[in-house]
Amino acid sequence: MLLAEDLLLLALDPQTGTPVNSSRDPLKVALSGALIAELGLLGLIAEDGRRLAPIGAPPDHPLLADTHALLGTVRGRRAADQLGRMDRALGGVWGRVVDPLVDAGVLGRRRDRVVIVTVTHHPVLRPEVRDEVVRRLRAAATGDGPFDPRTATVLALSGPSRLLEVVAPQRADRRHAKDRIKEATEQAPVAAIVRKVIQEAQAAAATVAATASTTAATSG
Repeated sequence: MLLAEDLLLLALDPQTGTPVNSSRDPLKVALSGALIAELGLLGLIAEDGRRLAPIGAPPDHPLLADTHALLGTVRGRRAADQLGRMDRALGGVWGRVVDPLVDAGVLGRRRDRVVIVTVTHHPVLRPEVRDEVVRRLRAAATGDGPFDPRTATVLALSGPSRLLEVVAPQRADRRHAKDRIKEATEQAPVAAIVRKVIQEAQAAAATVAATASTTAATSG
């Protein structure tokens, strides 16, 4: 599975089929970060000044191939700008990650009418798939052992996705989990370029979350 698929499964409430903590806006940035980080793990991105640039041949996976191609065209002076705009460039990163999981029978798709708004839910149809992701991330968040690069990347992106309560459901574990998320960001056994992607995704997601909070407070 892709890193972005792991992150999305971690973020979904398995019963309601919607993101926990109403986290979709920062989660979309983190999903873009997970796609680009996966390219980094494959050695297919490099720094170009303050931006990120694709290198090498595009990967076989269609979503990764599109991300690889679009990374060179998304506008922005900084990597965080690119990450913030990748959602639109991909035609909706949420749908691009969700749809293959629906096709594979891992997630369902149900549309409910709530007043005048249609809400789409993606309940988990194969709980063993999500359970494996949650088990692995919780073990990383609450343990003290070494990280593998893929788990470290998803754990680091769980922070800006507002998933602390998912990776550390027990309140007593959350301080340690925060430290582990920081450690996964700063000391994970990943290439420097992947670490940069993670840090830029965290910054971009934090900006999106802050903007959403300000907008909500103003409209309220």
